[in-house]
Amino acid sequence: MKTILDPESLLAFEALSRLGSFTAAAQDRGCAKSHISQLIRELEKELATVLVLRSTRSMTLTEAGQKLLPHAVALRELLGQVRLDIEDTQQHIEGELWISTTPSLSQYVVGPLMAELAKLHPGLRIRVDSNNRLISPGADGVDFCIRVGRVGDERLVAKELGYAHDKLFAAPSYLAQAPALNHPSDLIHHASLINDDYQYTRQWHLVNGSEEVKAALNPLLCSDTNPTLAISAINGYGIALLPQFVGETYCKFGLLEPILSDWSANPTPVFLVYPFRSAMPRKHRVFIDFIVEALRERLTSKAD
Repeated sequence: MKTILDPESLLAFEALSRLGSFTAAAQDRGCAKSHISQLIRELEKELATVLVLRSTRSMTLTEAGQKLLPHAVALRELLGQVRLDIEDTQQHIEGELWISTTPSLSQYVVGPLMAELAKLHPGLRIRVDSNNRLISPGADGVDFCIRVGRVGDERLVAKELGYAHDKLFAAPSYLAQAPALNHPSDLIHHASLINDDYQYTRQWHLVNGSEEVKAALNPLLCSDTNPTLAISAINGYGIALLPQFVGETYCKFGLLEPILSDWSANPTPVFLVYPFRSAMPRKHRVFIDFIVEALRERLTSKAD
């Protein structure tokens, strides 16, 4: 028996174990299906044992195969880390980066931040997708997801970035002619712009420290998107309960004003979600460092 096993055979065995078929393993390794079969046979011959039980519909590992697998996985991860260590000696960060997040975060926060990151690293080709449904990073071709409220899969890495709070905003033109507004109970006398979460209850559950109020509403418009509510508020049609990062975007330009600023609703956690990788490309590490710091500056703690 040789002292050192053939690395190519070990990598073929690892790909077969990970992907579950000779066809998929061949695609992963960039070779013919017959070559994978040959490598597995040579490895079994070298170890003098059966590693894989084959059938027409499936393949399973023998006890010997299960004992070999961690070593094959370690080899793949080691070789991947070697490549990344070499990449770290290069100055340029380049390649594709695909981010998925909610429409509001994409439009008001993540999109501009990714433009800033692309300007810092011109070799990056960044795509930002907006989607309210859960996307699976890795499996769907997406590198990272920024999710609000839930992670969706315990197998994923999830970094908590902070909390998105909903706050009340209205246009100066609306406030100039509107009734007095000193407490959430006064909202019943105002036109409100609500999202789908409130279309049946017609109440906003607002919190100020230990005080909680279920404020009755007189809705003028209901929509499933925050941009629609924000633009309607800007045009003077009523009061909107918006994520703080949405409302403050328009406050900078004098288009909206915060009202009852001590009150807020829905402190919802925001997570950066991605598959676990023991060897992570440098472009991914650069993205994580950038987005974690930037979003933690723009989001709030749960108590805020």
